[in-house]
Amino acid sequence: MHTKYPKLILAAALILSLLLSACSNQQPEETQEEDAPFTVTVCAGEAQDTLDPAASTVQGGETILFHLFENLMRWVDDGSGHAMLATGQAESYEVETDYAGNATYTFTLRSDIQWSDGQAVTAGDFVAAWQRLADPANDLPHRTLLADIAGYSDVQSTGDPTLLGVSATDDQTLVVKLTGSCAYFLQEICASAYTMPVRQDQVDGGQWGSENTATNGAYTLSALSGSEVTLEKSETYYDTAAVGPDVLQFVPASGDQSQYDAFLNGETDLIEDLPEDVLQTLSDSGSWLPDPVTTTYGLILNTQIAPFDDANVRLALRLAIDTQAVTEAVGDLTLRSASGLLPYGITDYGNNTTTEESAEEESQPSTDPNAANEPQEPDTFWDFRTHSLEKVTVTTDTDYEADCAQARSLLAQAGYPNGTNFPAVEYIYVSSDAGKAAAQAVAAMWKDQLGITVTTRAVTADEYETMLTSAGTENSGDSGEETAQASFQIAAQEFTAAYNDAKAILKDFFSSNATNLSGYDSDAFDILMKSAAAAIAPEARDAYLHDAEAILLTDAPVIPLYYEGLSWQLREGLSGLYRAPDGVFFLSALSQNGTAA
Repeated sequence: MHTKYPKLILAAALILSLLLSACSNQQPEETQEEDAPFTVTVCAGEAQDTLDPAASTVQGGETILFHLFENLMRWVDDGSGHAMLATGQAESYEVETDYAGNATYTFTLRSDIQWSDGQAVTAGDFVAAWQRLADPANDLPHRTLLADIAGYSDVQSTGDPTLLGVSATDDQTLVVKLTGSCAYFLQEICASAYTMPVRQDQVDGGQWGSENTATNGAYTLSALSGSEVTLEKSETYYDTAAVGPDVLQFVPASGDQSQYDAFLNGETDLIEDLPEDVLQTLSDSGSWLPDPVTTTYGLILNTQIAPFDDANVRLALRLAIDTQAVTEAVGDLTLRSASGLLPYGITDYGNNTTTEESAEEESQPSTDPNAANEPQEPDTFWDFRTHSLEKVTVTTDTDYEADCAQARSLLAQAGYPNGTNFPAVEYIYVSSDAGKAAAQAVAAMWKDQLGITVTTRAVTADEYETMLTSAGTENSGDSGEETAQASFQIAAQEFTAAYNDAKAILKDFFSSNATNLSGYDSDAFDILMKSAAAAIAPEARDAYLHDAEAILLTDAPVIPLYYEGLSWQLREGLSGLYRAPDGVFFLSALSQNGTAA
């Protein structure tokens, strides 16, 4: 801690000690408060159903996992409250790329890393974790994270996880071979909550993911009771001196007023999902924006049927939507109107040198304590959406009236002047108040601006999935032949990035991808996606992906409406919190009143 007035502080400390001494003579039980553990209570996410990193899918699970476990790389504070990549269980790494562009990473683990029971963490624990995750027999939800590792496709076809390109040459050396260079490998695989090391003996013994799980992070599991999770500072973590809170308690958030009242009363220290009146005050201040959760809500159009097989029709429908008005109609202040498909929070992996230099001049962020062990200084990257708005494909200047005029012209070119002869169209959405509000707003805009009538229909989640993933059949005239019948025309959908990369969402529109529910088929788009996959330089890869998104916006098999977000508040008197997209909070550096615990 840096002190500006040491004499004053010493005097205050002397007075405080005399007061405490006097109080102790009168009420000895009060002195025990000095020894109370530094406890932080977090009201965020949902009730957790597992502590197995590879199996966790519940919102808020990542925050807990990042405190219980540590990966090869870890996330540290960049000095502005956002997470920045640094070395973790790995002390250093080297990378080599062959003539074909395939990268091989060699990680050297720290010599002093341990599991919470005192057993050494080894490179073999990472091999075991990644082979277990890749094994199709385990059917773990995050296994596609490893798709860029050499041998992954062979593992999927043969069921033999030993074919995965990951090996331990000794207890401290891990070698990972990739197919290509994978721009997001360090960030999204080596620093992921879902690829943490495992103790194979605990997996075999059925203890993994339970209260008896051995952990290798800054905290250990103290209690798992119903919906609450309690963690305690680990005594075996290599950097325990840098860890602030002694205890972390997690309770699920509901967003109701009673939870916010508990926060105001000091019962919780960090709360997510603020009440509407609080959000309104923040929004009215003009200086608040919701945190991104890397999810876009929008529409997909079935490009395999008329009239949506005509790109002019699709673009007309997109241009006739005022996304800001739709967002306001939904009425959720954590939403932001969409300017493209990719939401805020997705990373461009080319260096943002301009932002680096300006940030360095303005804020002089604190240095990473492990920087001396890294082969290079941590990189600063663009946010994909911000980069697109500022530099690449999308302008912030919009003219809705001009867009609507262009939309009417496009619809006339397609043979539907002023909506004449436009066929009956149905717009489906999973039943919810937000979905209903968005659907009604969009249908009204299409009616007013284009003269077309669209029927909106709420369906259950099961009905929705059936309509989007399976087509019905009907008899075709006297021939008796069965032909495919489209099961949807327009469908509202959430587009969520399974990992922090633009490809995670854009790949769903690649022509041969099974997840391409719109049936979109574009040679230009496919070529850009293939070029991005083959690119070695991250700047080139970024450019291909931005151009791919621009083509989607022009061809309009998808119409983005708004980006989802979240809200949170930290108790006054606490500092040192930093965060990553999707509501991941890092709490181990928290301190009280700006003073390290």
